[in-house]
Amino acid sequence: MKNKNLFTLFAMLLIFLSACRDENLAPIATFDAAEKGAYVRVVTQNNENINLFDLTNSVMEYTVEFVDLEQGNLVSEYNLQITYEDNNPENGDNSRGPVEFRSYAASEFTTNKAGFKGLENIQITAQQALDAVGIGADQLLSGDRFRFTGNVTTTAGANYNASNSSAAVNGNSFRGFFNFTLAAFCPSNLEGEFAYTTVATSINCPTNGNTTNSDLTGTVSIIALGDGEYNLSDWSFGSYAVCYGATEKANSGTLKFTDTCQEVSFTGKIDNLNEKWAFTSEIDGTAWKISWENTFEEKGAATIINPAGWDFVLAEE
Repeated sequence: MKNKNLFTLFAMLLIFLSACRDENLAPIATFDAAEKGAYVRVVTQNNENINLFDLTNSVMEYTVEFVDLEQGNLVSEYNLQITYEDNNPENGDNSRGPVEFRSYAASEFTTNKAGFKGLENIQITAQQALDAVGIGADQLLSGDRFRFTGNVTTTAGANYNASNSSAAVNGNSFRGFFNFTLAAFCPSNLEGEFAYTTVATSINCPTNGNTTNSDLTGTVSIIALGDGEYNLSDWSFGSYAVCYGATEKANSGTLKFTDTCQEVSFTGKIDNLNEKWAFTSEIDGTAWKISWENTFEEKGAATIINPAGWDFVLAEE
């Protein structure tokens, strides 16, 4: 009898809870009740730069597939907008956009081997990017960027882009490819080993006055740091060896020079002892003549030889 009473009480409690339930307060959103999205996934991509020395052959090519519940069949349109960012102050600020760049309808999609709808070998040339934003090639300088913003529209009329997609979709795992950038740059290749001669009478050692009776010769390495920036293996070109010992070199701190579209300038001028350096230099055929001095009153003058010639000009300091 006791068990029967407990069963009756439990049944009445269930009826009571059911009667009080508010259907509008569904605490759990099932997958079937949630909105289904779509996104652009990159399959291949070959380039993200515009070579200012070769605009004609600066082409980005990429392949994408569309991901949704039906392997891209729910995507009706793929659109690209373009924005030009003028990041070089030398010619003012010509930034503009966003403007419409290109649109693809579902009729242009193909089906890949995995069964996804997508677009193969999309090509974007430097000239197409220039024309889209209405600027000339002479206005495009190193550091400028074209930013592309993509979105997809579904057959239900919903629109998806990077802004309303999750971080997971936009991350590396899902290879989301709504947005991408083409950056303008000038290639630079100055690294190598070069012979130098330092004029003996130009060496100044303020701490001990050591000098040499003949010119110094040796080799110096130009070391690429990336993005057109370079370091030297010995900024004193042998002078420190005379002043402070055979193994001493000036090769640390922020000392560096930068090649920007075949124009070289000294852009790092502080050594590891916080001494400031000043440079004067000139190009004479195969010879690059560099004179230097710093706030510790050290100084010297050297000539670096490149048998092939130096393919740049020097910026005004």
